[in-house]
Amino acid sequence: MLDKVKQAYQLKKAQSDLQKMVEKLSVFEQKGENSVVVTGDKKISKIIINGVENKQIKDLVNDAMKKMDTKLQKEMKAKEDELRALLGM
Repeated sequence: MLDKVKQAYQLKKAQSDLQKMVEKLSVFEQKGENSVVVTGDKKISKIIINGVENKQIKDLVNDAMKKMDTKLQKEMKAKEDELRALLGM
């Protein structure tokens, strides 16, 4: 029993470490006076249009991405439940 608790703790720590590493990654793309910085967790950290940072568009896109993630999770959960029912699980 203690081994399972220890394994669960190690797994949780590994997941946390991986998440932190992903969040530190970033990509910068630029075309003319427009640029964007996207982090490893697929969030826009900065968007510049015609040389001017636009926080409103950054927030709009991040909010839309978050809503899509939530919608996808719900859809995947529903499909998972359907598959479990088909397999008799």
